[in-house]
Amino acid sequence: MAYKTFVAGTEGLASDINTYLMNQTVMVFTNAAARNADLTSPTEGMTVYLTASDHYQIYNGTDWVTFDIAWNAYTPTFTNLTLGTGGTTSTYYARIGKTVIVQGYITFGTSPTVGAIRISLPVDVASSNRNLGNGQVYMRDSVAARGYIGFAQLAGSAPSYFTIQASRSDATYAYYTNQSATIPHTWTSNDYLSFTIIYQGV
Repeated sequence: MAYKTFVAGTEGLASDINTYLMNQTVMVFTNAAARNADLTSPTEGMTVYLTASDHYQIYNGTDWVTFDIAWNAYTPTFTNLTLGTGGTTSTYYARIGKTVIVQGYITFGTSPTVGAIRISLPVDVASSNRNLGNGQVYMRDSVAARGYIGFAQLAGSAPSYFTIQASRSDATYAYYTNQSATIPHTWTSNDYLSFTIIYQGV
């Protein structure tokens, strides 16, 4: 539908309002369910704003594609990890189309329980990105005052998550190995890990 300039004093036809005018505005809905209830046959190029999630979305002719205007907080699910007393989590993400950017900072409290950590992601990973190392992880040992480098390996679907691979240098070439309760160090109070991940979402 082409763009139309409405001239003062001309007749406002229902067909113009339902096509030109409707497509030249950003429609506001609470969430995707409310959007779908009203826009049962969306037109390619339509733009909406969802107030519950602060998402802009554009209809590409097949799907509604999300474009974030700010970082969104999310609460990840941990597997094989208990932060301990006083532990904190700060995790955010932004989405531009199918590109998802995730940043997080996790501080361990007193007596944490750490195994082969899995951390859930806010948007499921596209099948083409699963089992890839798509992010950088920094692991801090507060006792030794030393930092270790690793990467995030993406996995799973509905929900998706990532595991942590720690860098090792005890061979001819540097390589990565699974993070654990003692790799790259024994985790204790005030240790932390941070991560930045970029991947293709579904």
